[in-house]
Amino acid sequence: MPTIYREPDYTYEDLVDLVEGQLRVVELTAVNAEIGGPGERLWMSEPGTGASEVYRLWHKGGGKGKGTDKAPARGGYWAVDQDHPWDVMPSLREALAGVLDRLTRPGSASEYALEPGREERDLAVLTELETVWLSGLSPLAGLYGARAVERHLNHELFIPIQAELARAGALRSRMLRERYGTGPDAAGRAATELGWDIGKARTALAAGDEYRQWVRDGAARARDRIAVRRPPGETGLPDVLAATLMTAACAYEDVVPGRPSPVPLPDELARWYVFVQGLGACVAVAVEDAYTPEGSPRDYMRVAPVAMVVQAGWSVRDGVIFSPLPYAEYLDDIEYDEEAVRASGGTALPDESP
Repeated sequence: MPTIYREPDYTYEDLVDLVEGQLRVVELTAVNAEIGGPGERLWMSEPGTGASEVYRLWHKGGGKGKGTDKAPARGGYWAVDQDHPWDVMPSLREALAGVLDRLTRPGSASEYALEPGREERDLAVLTELETVWLSGLSPLAGLYGARAVERHLNHELFIPIQAELARAGALRSRMLRERYGTGPDAAGRAATELGWDIGKARTALAAGDEYRQWVRDGAARARDRIAVRRPPGETGLPDVLAATLMTAACAYEDVVPGRPSPVPLPDELARWYVFVQGLGACVAVAVEDAYTPEGSPRDYMRVAPVAMVVQAGWSVRDGVIFSPLPYAEYLDDIEYDEEAVRASGGTALPDESP
């Protein structure tokens, strides 16, 4: 989270006033009550403002000991940080692991038995957590429609959950096989001991083999469906790494294979050249503002019209082209320039609507 306000420039009360007085925000009261330390606050942009940001007031720095309400730990200071909801969600989910675990297994949550009404507080936290997530999706919906939002949720939530359930089923299958074997009477013995019907026992015993076959079938489909792109020139990188970076850059593009560049290319850029329908002659680049050393290439590799890269400038690090191109973080994409597209042999900016 980048810091936008901090002490000693402002007092704690000033920081609260700056957020609530100058920014259109709503406080995440349920989340704050669950995870906020003394004096810590979380807000998010008010729905309908066209913005999607989360603001956190907390004590930072190398302070020792415990902070109190309005007084940070010794040596620390209060600060307001700002970040995009998508980037906040991993830390929020980690901090709210207890709440999410109870909501996953409400029937075995001792807290619900010990504290009547606790489930309502947890559901209020979940409502705010969902609001944070959806606020990050709202610009996507406005630009590309409901299908783009559905695809994002499917990719980020549903597919991982389904895969985790399948792995759990495979683990249970292995446990059952180690106990009951794989012979013709295994399902009957499992059903009798566990109180299951015979059909459920057979399904559970078979889940391990089915999961592994599902993985193999999925890998085969990936090889058929995903076009692997390789740089046309020698990059100095291992072949697999170079192909990984190029494939990530072209993941969502309509590539025209074998089409030469209609504009001259500097030698360094020619190694990463690709022609994209609509955008024209492009270069696969690592976008400076999106790059993190530990990140996935899909997070920072993009294609950019040659004219944009030449105008913005570039450097070569570890064989990869880096360029400080204008980057819309909330869309995870480069902000293309119409003139640069046409100067690179493109016809028009691509229509991204679903």
